[in-house]
Amino acid sequence: MIEFTCPSCGEHYRVSDDLAGKRAKCKECGDVLEVPMPAADDADEYAVAGPSAPAAVGSAPPTAGQPSPAAPGPAKTAPAVPPSDEVLQGATDHFAYEINQRPDFALVSVKLQPGQKVFAEPSAMASMSPSVHLKAGFKGGLGKTLGRALGGESLIINTFTAQDGPGEVTFAAGSPGDVTYYRLTGNTLYLQRGAFMLHSEGVELSGKWQGAKGFFSGEGLVLLKASGNGDIFFNSYGAILQVDVTDRYIVDTGYIVAFEDTLQYRVTILPGLRAGGKLKTLFFGGEGLVCQFSGQGKVWIQTRHVPSFLSWVNPFRRTKSR
Repeated sequence: MIEFTCPSCGEHYRVSDDLAGKRAKCKECGDVLEVPMPAADDADEYAVAGPSAPAAVGSAPPTAGQPSPAAPGPAKTAPAVPPSDEVLQGATDHFAYEINQRPDFALVSVKLQPGQKVFAEPSAMASMSPSVHLKAGFKGGLGKTLGRALGGESLIINTFTAQDGPGEVTFAAGSPGDVTYYRLTGNTLYLQRGAFMLHSEGVELSGKWQGAKGFFSGEGLVLLKASGNGDIFFNSYGAILQVDVTDRYIVDTGYIVAFEDTLQYRVTILPGLRAGGKLKTLFFGGEGLVCQFSGQGKVWIQTRHVPSFLSWVNPFRRTKSR
């Protein structure tokens, strides 16, 4: 409550904090009064609520014990999407994980209980507990090993096992960007070259031959194929955006990170152009081939493109030695 007196006649008033800043006439002398700000101990509360709209001169004066109702404050709305730098945490049947430093330099920390394992691309490990043992080798037989290699990944898979008690392993991607977690439940996820980071037990990695689609896309003849029942983490160059496709969706081939096997896709020039317009767009318009997705499923795209960055930085490189 705010207590004050009329400076002209000394009439005493006691009103609600909601009336701070309002003006009205003194009921005794008729002078125009302005309700003062609340006391210091109420300052924080006032700062949150904010002052009400001032009353017009000539309105009924504030009287003790009869505070005016507070004006409604602004509506509070929750953000539509979580902030991109939010730390993501979770636990599965295979391990507990945390993704932090998003979306520019994401790190994945995996906490293992004794006997639990995690499999990762070579050079992805940034740090680990002494209780975790590392073993490098082939995984899944010759066919799957060669498929991973053709899909842009290493022939070798590193296996991290917690043997001497609980442990933690931290992984970092090779390129600056984000990391996303995906749970496989008997389905298949396709990844672009270099997107794979790590996975749990129950996941198999191999290659999927794209044929002419991969040749013309410029993104590789073989996609990386992840299937089974388990957890997989993949990374991007830049932030990752998840798109839920319900009918059709078009993505530049260089921005695709991953997509579910429930989606059909084909590589083409931007649709809707005439024959001559297609050639002009392809060679002079700066827009290359695109991938047309159809069906229902998820596709993940990245916010940056390596060739575009190299084209931008190329004029600044040194061409002559000193």
